[in-house]
Amino acid sequence: MSRFNPEDTGYIDVASRLVEFRTKHPEGSLQPANPDQPYRLERFGEQAFVVYVAAAYRTPDDPRPGIGVAWEPFPGRTPYTRNSELMNAETSAWGRAILAALAADSKKGIASAEEVRNRQAEREPQPAAEPVTDHEWLADIEKRIREAATLAELDALAREIQLARQNGRCEQVHFEHLRVVGGQRRTELQGDAA
Repeated sequence: MSRFNPEDTGYIDVASRLVEFRTKHPEGSLQPANPDQPYRLERFGEQAFVVYVAAAYRTPDDPRPGIGVAWEPFPGRTPYTRNSELMNAETSAWGRAILAALAADSKKGIASAEEVRNRQAEREPQPAAEPVTDHEWLADIEKRIREAATLAELDALAREIQLARQNGRCEQVHFEHLRVVGGQRRTELQGDAA
């Protein structure tokens, strides 16, 4: 297993971005964009995410703070993210908000070193399990494809199917079947729009 080394990536960690932000904007602050709801849980298909939206205020009365959004799979999939999902999302959102406020260098990329580490750990080889399709889910999603009223709705279903495939919840044969059904429905919707 390879170890994450931020110096090898060229990415800047959030701690460095914080120092740069405080140096440029000593009166500035980092806060949730919505203090009444600093984070929320969102579900996309079968996967839950913790979502954090941060605001980087350059001054106490900054009319247009930098806004940064980050989300982490919940529960976390790696030792870096498991049981720290909210803190990781918050830290990543801060780093992105600082960049959005133009208070840190983005020449080396928007993603922080922490984000790169977390995503790299997710790509590490995991014991592969054979996908097993939940046939109740399969029947439901096929029905939803056939009843999709818009291309946007169909695209959202395609993302849900792709996520199920990536997470080992949809066998290849069923994935291919759903692609065919989705393609047919897309053709129907495009014909209706013409």
